[in-house]
Amino acid sequence: MSSADDSPPDAAELVLPVGHSLGMAASGPVVEVRLGAAVEQLGPAEFALWSMAHSDPAGGRGPWGPAGLLDAAERVELEGAAGHLEALLQRGLLARAVPGTPSARALADTVRLLPLTTGLGNDHQSPQVYRMGRPDRLLAVGSSATYDLFQWAHMESSLWRACEAAATVAARVGATDPGLVEPEELLTGLLTGLHALLGTNAVCLDTWGVAP
Repeated sequence: MSSADDSPPDAAELVLPVGHSLGMAASGPVVEVRLGAAVEQLGPAEFALWSMAHSDPAGGRGPWGPAGLLDAAERVELEGAAGHLEALLQRGLLARAVPGTPSARALADTVRLLPLTTGLGNDHQSPQVYRMGRPDRLLAVGSSATYDLFQWAHMESSLWRACEAAATVAARVGATDPGLVEPEELLTGLLTGLHALLGTNAVCLDTWGVAP
């Protein structure tokens, strides 16, 4: 976790789920979550906390971090939430990062961004807004930079390499906006709005191979 010294004044720590739910296990009351090439089993309370990490259950638009997650767990009387949080962090099923700091780069070096739905593109009415979902159900929207990563980041072995590749392509076609041609800016923009994509299951974060 980054210290306060390396955090921008307005930065807020995020807590992010890693892995993709496979549903209930046949062997008992646990949920299986694929994490790279491994399958982790989560008990009901662990899975509830992991699920709430995808976005604010109350629909808030602010940064979703550990404090908000634990407050939400307390409101639904989820016992042992603080202990489950630490355990899930240790297992690599949750991650903490502050956008714009070394902790964000460290996270991006170890996770991949995987699309879980279809890219619907933009339209003439809102050319700057790119849509993700199904023809009958819009799940999320994003900028052109976010949409580009949504479409192509899974082709790279890490989110950071995807940001580098996207920045290189943007510069090659003449873009000059730092939000398009600087990998660090691309990463910050994506992480700042990532819970809106995670909470609707438009994307998930995963690892490359077996989780460390």
